[in-house]
Amino acid sequence: MNFKIFVITIVFLFFVSFIPLNFADSKVAVVETKFGNMLIEFFPADAPKTVENFINLAESGFYNGTKFHRIIPNFMIQGGDPLSKDVNLVQQWGTGSSGKTIDAEFNSIKHKRGIVSMARSMDPNSASSQFFIVHKDSTFLDKQYTVFGRLITQESYDVLDSIASLETNHNATSGMPLDAPIDLNSATIQNIKIKNLSEISNTLNLGEPERIISYSTLNEGNYTNTLFGFSFQAPQGWSVQEPQKTQPETPDVVVIGQQNDEFNPVIAFLVEDKNGTSLEQHVKDTRINLQPIIDAGRLEILSEEDKNIEGFNAHVTEAKGGFAARDKIFIIKYKEIVLENDNKFYTITYTNQEKNFDSDLTAFNNVLESFATSFKPKTESQVTDLSPKADIGMNNTSIGIAVGIGAAIAIGVVVVVKRKKKSINQKPDSGKSDS
Repeated sequence: MNFKIFVITIVFLFFVSFIPLNFADSKVAVVETKFGNMLIEFFPADAPKTVENFINLAESGFYNGTKFHRIIPNFMIQGGDPLSKDVNLVQQWGTGSSGKTIDAEFNSIKHKRGIVSMARSMDPNSASSQFFIVHKDSTFLDKQYTVFGRLITQESYDVLDSIASLETNHNATSGMPLDAPIDLNSATIQNIKIKNLSEISNTLNLGEPERIISYSTLNEGNYTNTLFGFSFQAPQGWSVQEPQKTQPETPDVVVIGQQNDEFNPVIAFLVEDKNGTSLEQHVKDTRINLQPIIDAGRLEILSEEDKNIEGFNAHVTEAKGGFAARDKIFIIKYKEIVLENDNKFYTITYTNQEKNFDSDLTAFNNVLESFATSFKPKTESQVTDLSPKADIGMNNTSIGIAVGIGAAIAIGVVVVVKRKKKSINQKPDSGKSDS
């Protein structure tokens, strides 16, 4: 069992009373407009400095009275320029800032409809206060702009459509910037309030945001990861995801099944270099860290054994623990296989509610049987990014996804006017623009 991962997770849960991260009063922004409110959830794990910057500006009243000064239907709406409060400065709209910049936090989230991202100039580290909301999928922007949030209510998307449909300027000699709204009142951000997610109702079940899958292919369920040197057959109807690697314990790949009783079955993969450590020592070195959690009654080890699986030396652990979320107690069961080859440890963990554990156990066993490694994985320079679609579809009541046994709880997972399609060169920008 990958006890190190479990210990980090359980300690975190202990301090938040075993409430998953997405229920621990996560912050949301309420953008008030003439058409109604747009609610933005944040992605602090992907863009912590950007989220902090936006919240600080919103709470200071910085955005109040600014306008969506650049509106391009079927692409995006852009706002956040303090100069847009003054119609006398209209020719300078799009060049204003908060007076400081933040470094880029480009991440793997795709620029799909409803995504909120930072505008910038040619300098990747020039983002300041201006942001844009994607009206129509614009994935050519991926990994070039910092995604930090997403709209989460149906009203938000209705308001987005209303603003995107506003008449805009297309006359270069009018004295107004191109794509600026004619009706300035309708494009005004009246206020942005920061609230706790627990105060918000009627959020959509959007699941995890869609991400770029790198260094891998997924063809009819056959998943291959050439960076880490392994492959497997994904269960039919399950979704494959490669989470952003925010810490060593973050899983490299997760496969998520259909939700049942507010919980999604998960199969997670973590790849670690051996660095000369044997499987026996790997288990022994980390077991000592887990003992306080077992002694406290937070986890029960049901069985452990060493065996040979498909030619690998393996350590197999089954365990279960009870965790509270949203006034419910979830009894979670885990089966974890640590496989050893010449160079690496491959930890494969199946997580589900105990009452549903056996119903999806066959899917896990099939994944395990199809699992294969290459003993000499390709280097990053040899890898081609094919970026297949990976839509998880979990909702805000999900408990989490797993890697090692404990990380099952550590990672909270929650899921018009017609115009010619914009060219790849048409991008959201702030400051001096090349568009």
